[in-house]
Amino acid sequence: MKQDKNINLQRVYQICTRCVMDTTDPDIYFDNKGICNHCHSFEINQKNHWFRGVEGERKTNQLVDEIKKEGIGKEYDCIIGLSGGVDSAYLAYWGWKHGLRMLAVHVDAGWNTEMAVKNIENICKKLKIDLITEVIDWDDMRALQKAFFKSKVVNQDIPQDHAFFAALYKYSTKNKIKYVLNGYNISSESALPLAWRETMQWTPFT
Repeated sequence: MKQDKNINLQRVYQICTRCVMDTTDPDIYFDNKGICNHCHSFEINQKNHWFRGVEGERKTNQLVDEIKKEGIGKEYDCIIGLSGGVDSAYLAYWGWKHGLRMLAVHVDAGWNTEMAVKNIENICKKLKIDLITEVIDWDDMRALQKAFFKSKVVNQDIPQDHAFFAALYKYSTKNKIKYVLNGYNISSESALPLAWRETMQWTPFT
């Protein structure tokens, strides 16, 4: 699918005939059936990275064997970021089911809900996973988030994301853990336009 080079900023509003993406993404374009580039990208990514059935099981077992081999002589095979949400909770169960010795790292950036905290505690207790919780100074995080709001940076999650990944790298390095498990749902999180996360529209605040 080729992008129409004649598209300009004044183009008429259009929504994909297959998904909910529309022209609020300035870089979106559509084929002759009205299907957007995000849908086509999803199909390519799904084909190259989403393996199911016999092939998926084979690749999964191969990966698990590699992780366990790397963990020989160490306290943990891998590290996992645990938020208390669906993706990381399922990933923790997946790792436990496959016999992985996981070290769970949770970062409290000030936005934790009681349900999330309870979920984390229940997951680690029932699956017998060691847990490290890193608490970010709320005044610092609050100041950063306010700065991002005021600057109108498109991706408001950057301060939290940096804290999360910094903690994972910190404890993986400290414990000499090579593999970091990351929960990601390609079926529901495959369309995040670059224009929404890598650009900034700046206007002075009054």
